[in-house]
Amino acid sequence: MKNKSNLPPITRVALYIRVSGEEQKIKGLSLEAQQERLEEYAREKGWIITGIYIDAAKTARKNMHKRAEFQRMIESVKRDEVDILLFCRLDRWFRSVADYYKVMEILQAHGCEWKTVDEEYDTTSANGRLYINVKLSIAQNEADICGERIDVVFDSKIAHGTVVSGSCPFGYSVNEEKQLEIVPEEAGIVQDAFNHFENTVSQRETVKYIRATYGKNWCGLTFRRMLSEPLYTGIYDRGGRHNENFCPAIISKEQYNRVQVLLKRNVRCTPSGRIYIFTSIVKCAECNHNMVGRATGKNHVYYYYRCNQHFQRGRCSHKLEAREDAIEKWLFDNLEAELNRVRTEWEIKAAAKKKAALRTDKAALKRKLSKLKELYVNELIDIDEYKKDYEIYTAALRQLPEAVTETPPDFSAAEKLLQSDFKNIYDTLTREEKRTLWRSAISEIRMDSENNITGISFG
Repeated sequence: MKNKSNLPPITRVALYIRVSGEEQKIKGLSLEAQQERLEEYAREKGWIITGIYIDAAKTARKNMHKRAEFQRMIESVKRDEVDILLFCRLDRWFRSVADYYKVMEILQAHGCEWKTVDEEYDTTSANGRLYINVKLSIAQNEADICGERIDVVFDSKIAHGTVVSGSCPFGYSVNEEKQLEIVPEEAGIVQDAFNHFENTVSQRETVKYIRATYGKNWCGLTFRRMLSEPLYTGIYDRGGRHNENFCPAIISKEQYNRVQVLLKRNVRCTPSGRIYIFTSIVKCAECNHNMVGRATGKNHVYYYYRCNQHFQRGRCSHKLEAREDAIEKWLFDNLEAELNRVRTEWEIKAAAKKKAALRTDKAALKRKLSKLKELYVNELIDIDEYKKDYEIYTAALRQLPEAVTETPPDFSAAEKLLQSDFKNIYDTLTREEKRTLWRSAISEIRMDSENNITGISFG
């Protein structure tokens, strides 16, 4: 650091002010009090104030890169626009020894000093620098202890279903006990929005529907956050804290999980504005990558799907393009048979796994009985031990539990589709509505290198 005697005749100073949310109410640390003291000090010194940088409600425990005004001030230092940084106390600037030395490298490189108006520090001597390290270490320790106390308080609040802030999702309000309670009118809108999205698989259409029906001017981003908000199922799951029964549920867990699956499938239109009905559904059976849509023609547009692992990278043998109308025709002709085939195949495999699991458990117990008999015949155990263990193993065989049944795929959407009159109205649907229809029932269509559909997945 340079001496004051070497400062230029005109000294440019930047004032830095920081308060955390808790400290704003403490006398002497308010924004106004800090700014008055700093401005008065600069005037007494005859310094020119080139900027006032205020980080309001910013704790020193946060990473310094999250303090926007602090970063803006450092940028002005890098442009050589500041000779001195002025602040009230050292802990207004940092509570981290590591952060302090990172910034000091920048200040020294640009000939910029720093000074506090309420404390005296000497950066030119070893003892002075040691004192700064000690002060910063104490401040950092205080911040860490405070953070640990806050974590304990927050853990307790979440465990008891108490909110940690005044904000809450649409459909809830905070009652006098600082807990979330349902606002019936708003909850009905949330339920209708979830139902509409599940039926259309379109965020944009659902937002338009909610605006027209209820006058709620949600944006797409807000609605997507709502669809992904676990609080609607009564579950709190944020910041490593979890409570399965944090608040009353507006949406069932089953519907919420179905919506999360649909969100992952949901895609946007291509930059050209064209809508490809089977985008992200049709998959190359050779390389397991999604096939990409392509359109040709002017007066009449034809839609195709191809494997870009072949056309762009040459890594797949699938060189044929599949026509979209051919895929549609196959689905019309084979959807019901494919659904029955997949369901039967799953049931057979599930039953086989169940039997295999039971056979394995039974075989293990029978081996133990056989070994027990050998021990008795070879006089390695007496009759009492044999009888005791024999009763244990035979009782275990009788009480052998049924094997756990796997959760079957969700065939309900496909069954609902087949029961409807969709074939007769299909040609009246828009391309986006057609895409929504197939997405509601099918998650994957697999095509081999000869453009044969080898199978589809439901749910």
